[in-house]
Amino acid sequence: MNRQDPRKKVRHSPFRTAKNVWFMIRYVLRYAPGYLLVTLLEALGKGGWHVAGVLFTRYLFDAIEAGEDFRRVVTFLLFYAGYNAVFLLFSRWRLSVYLPKVELVLHEGIQNELYEKARKLDQSCYDDPEFYNDFIWAIRESDKRTVQIMENISLFLNRLLSGAVIWSLLASMDLYAALFLLCAVLAGFFVRNRLNRVRYEKKLELNPIARKKSYVGRVFYLSQYAKELRQGKISSLLREKYAGAVEEEISCIKKYVKKIFFLSLLASLLSGVVPSAGMTGYLIFRYILDPTLSLGQFSASIQASHKLFRTLNDLGSCLNKFNEHSLYIENVRRFTGYEPKIQGEIREVPPFESLEIRDLSFTYPFTEGGEPVLSHLNLSIHRGEKIAFVGYNGAGKTTLVTLLLRLYDAESGEILYNGVNIKNYSPEEYRRHIGAVFQDYKIFAATVAENVLGGEYSEEKEPVVKEALEAASFTERLKLLPDGIQTQLTREFQKNGAALSGGEAQKIAIARVFARPFELIVMDEPSSALDPISEYELNQSILKNAAGKTVIFISHRLSTTRMADRIYMFAQGKLVEEGTHGELMEKNGKYAEMFRVQAEKYRAGEEASPKGTPDAESSAVSPAAFPATSPFEQQAASWEGAPEGLRGEYPR
Repeated sequence: MNRQDPRKKVRHSPFRTAKNVWFMIRYVLRYAPGYLLVTLLEALGKGGWHVAGVLFTRYLFDAIEAGEDFRRVVTFLLFYAGYNAVFLLFSRWRLSVYLPKVELVLHEGIQNELYEKARKLDQSCYDDPEFYNDFIWAIRESDKRTVQIMENISLFLNRLLSGAVIWSLLASMDLYAALFLLCAVLAGFFVRNRLNRVRYEKKLELNPIARKKSYVGRVFYLSQYAKELRQGKISSLLREKYAGAVEEEISCIKKYVKKIFFLSLLASLLSGVVPSAGMTGYLIFRYILDPTLSLGQFSASIQASHKLFRTLNDLGSCLNKFNEHSLYIENVRRFTGYEPKIQGEIREVPPFESLEIRDLSFTYPFTEGGEPVLSHLNLSIHRGEKIAFVGYNGAGKTTLVTLLLRLYDAESGEILYNGVNIKNYSPEEYRRHIGAVFQDYKIFAATVAENVLGGEYSEEKEPVVKEALEAASFTERLKLLPDGIQTQLTREFQKNGAALSGGEAQKIAIARVFARPFELIVMDEPSSALDPISEYELNQSILKNAAGKTVIFISHRLSTTRMADRIYMFAQGKLVEEGTHGELMEKNGKYAEMFRVQAEKYRAGEEASPKGTPDAESSAVSPAAFPATSPFEQQAASWEGAPEGLRGEYPR
């Protein structure tokens, strides 16, 4: 996303402000069109109420001075009181009954629309460190801003109507007084406009500081950080960071405090003290000196001048508010108007047959230095194959998966799906063919079934959910859950929600790829949270349930990857070796070296632990933990090039 200087974003022309306000009004027309009609009725009713007050005051005093018939005065009084009662009743209904309902309707409609927009954002948007500063905070206010804009429109229209009528009445009685009030309020408007810009600039600078404070707050109240906070001195460090953020906040406030104070004072003088005190003194002086000014005209002029200065002042405030709203809406419009760069024309994506990667290179956006994470990769994968990506941390394995899923597009090279560049396919349709278990998988505050399906659950889907859980080796744990697949996961909303262990949660994530007919399955460290015995059982289940499907394993545990038809070894973003386990062991290269290191760790754990007992440190397991006929042992016994002491063992 293109970055902009905050100072440039605050200068909106009246046309641009009107365009932004209309953008938000369209949400009202889309989700609550009746709100616009109610707003107009409120504006007209309130405007008429202000005008009627001035006219009634003038009539009352002139009628008393002229000795008019009392019954006629009472009739006008009852009419005026009846109008006030009806308008008051309507106003109370609107504020207490209608508006709360409309706010909920708008909130649901707008937020759902924005959530869907956020879902379609390019993954690279989340790599932009300023993304949340400029967009998310505005999105959070979008529905509130829509209501505020409508209320502002109501106030603006009624003040415009009543202001025009009252100013005409005052001008007919005293043109100079009317012009004086108009000039004072206009001056106040321009000062307030400048004040709003300064406040907006201040908020822009405070927003990233607020994010720092908010982060520290989240760490101290979220349960996933509780254990680490009680170890070491990270809590002291975080408190220091919080104190530093507070110092930044104080510094920012000091930077703007003088400017805001003087602009606020000047705006109050121009819009309040000068028109009010000045007009009252002027009219009293004129009433004393001008015998032609009747008591009714004098009283109406006093009331009209006070109402007019408040009305014009409110009009200026409304215009300033529109400008303020426009500043926020600008960010919302950039968010909703953002077009994903990852797109494609072809929507009919055929069943998976092959993936071919040609001379692929990639560098993450928004990274300093621009060092490539992947460099000139070439490999191919075919239907039904079991492929393993191995290598040390930072080798680029997971990055390659994100490119295969089109979460990013590489700047050079290409990925061909059935011989067609994946950039030509619609991303959503293309991803329907690929199931992925991410290394940083997430469990949602929903039922087991909803987590497995990744969406709504219905009774006819029960067999699918249970089969997927069985494929992920979760059946035994499922029997212990109080409500089976309807058990609520996490304790976000229910105190008795199921809290799963890391390995159990990982199995739920794995079950997702078996709940849908994916043709290509990607397992990024699928057994990282499992003990070796559970890992063995899971691998067997995956092999059984993924028969005929293409599976890509990413793992540091070579016991997982050795069952692959082909292994790709990555190092520093490059593909350095490929072949079967036996072929790579025979080459005696980086893969063989990595395998032997893990085998040594196993051997050390075996010597330190009772025979047949898994060692907590090595996370290895002895041969006695598995049947003598296990496919792992059978395959291990046939390894060529493996050290003699490793035959028949189960290394990580």
